[in-house]
Amino acid sequence: MTEEDYQLYTDYLMAGNGQLRGRHGFRIPAVVMDQWHRQGFAVLRTNTLAKHYGVQRKTMWKTIKGVVDAGFIREVGRTAEGKAMYVPCLERGKEWRAAREARV
Repeated sequence: MTEEDYQLYTDYLMAGNGQLRGRHGFRIPAVVMDQWHRQGFAVLRTNTLAKHYGVQRKTMWKTIKGVVDAGFIREVGRTAEGKAMYVPCLERGKEWRAAREARV
């Protein structure tokens, strides 16, 4: 991983930490980025995530929808099983870095 990629990924996660609402919203971009980095896309299974974070499946579904609506992840297709495939919107990290540098 190059230093530029590391900076972009870190900025993306920091933007999510500061802008996403809810108890678990900030976690979803990290989960998506991890899976995307390993396999080119992420599949968010609400049952698994809800169990892992100790919330209801519906709560996790709303959290994921909120992250999509905020523009931090986007759906790029469906798996053979019909599950949504997501990728991170890394431009949010670039926006966060530009705003941060403008303040300094």
